Amino acid sequence: MKPFEDIAQEEKDKLVSRVWFNLIRSHRYLYPRFERSLRQLGIENPIWYEIFLEIERAGPEGAKASDIQECLFMAQFNMSRHLSRMEKKGFISRHPDEKDGRAQILRLTPQAFNAEKEIWPQYFATIQKELGERLTKEEALELFRLLSKLYP
Repeated sequence: MKPFEDIAQEEKDKLVSRVWFNLIRSHRYLYPRFERSLRQLGIENPIWYEIFLEIERAGPEGAKASDIQECLFMAQFNMSRHLSRMEKKGFISRHPDEKDGRAQILRLTPQAFNAEKEIWPQYFATIQKELGERLTKEEALELFRLLSKLYP
């Protein structure tokens, strides 16, 4: 790989391409580590925790599956697959929306509330191990700021 000083002198379009490939490589490197960590707790995919959070944030009425799908930038088929697996594991229940018969309302089961108490400490520990040990507070804040610019 080129020295950082040489990369810093590249044209913006080439540099932006490097950013893209580094994002993808970072994802491919880190994601399996998070999957392994959470799989110990019966969580097949880290996105499940984000789904838990969105349902919990919606309150006792539950959350529309389509709203969560949109919030998490997921394709419908992918969301449906995760919801089926989460339901099979007993983490969520699905109910028809009384206002829109095509929509589904998701609610967490008591099993999910119990699992969530175990999941977050494991997830947090993995985040600290994989990211916290590599970034200073200032770098983390700057990376957060920059990544937040990449999605609406």
